[in-house]
Amino acid sequence: MDKIILNIFKVISLILIALAIIFQAMVLYQGDDAAAASSLIDNYINASFVALIIAVLLAIIFPIIFIGQNPKNAIKIAIVIVGFVIVGFICYSIAGNSFNNIRLEELKTTANISQAVGAGLYFTYFVGSAAVLAVIFSGLSGLLK
Repeated sequence: MDKIILNIFKVISLILIALAIIFQAMVLYQGDDAAAASSLIDNYINASFVALIIAVLLAIIFPIIFIGQNPKNAIKIAIVIVGFVIVGFICYSIAGNSFNNIRLEELKTTANISQAVGAGLYFTYFVGSAAVLAVIFSGLSGLLK
């Protein structure tokens, strides 16, 4: 099963790399005229969307398959997801809107969106800090062994 998945990834990767090389060569060959020609750029962007959709689908489908193969890890994953949801709620409750109504109108946004952006920033800071601490901890634990 793992070899099949690896081969699927290789084929998809090679196809996407070939498409990227072809589009890039076309843009380089046509020069500035290619930037003005929306059809070439549209195809380039559409290929990027296809790559993004494939990546999202694979990122959703394969973990589900692997959870089905090893259900004991599902509990650990569920705990991690619940932890992220709790951290998300904490970040949303901490975040607030620091803009007045005039500034919100200038930015063409609402107080709820401002609070959601702040929550996203806090969540990113927390997860990024946790990742840095995990790297430091794993490095130090490797040195002490």
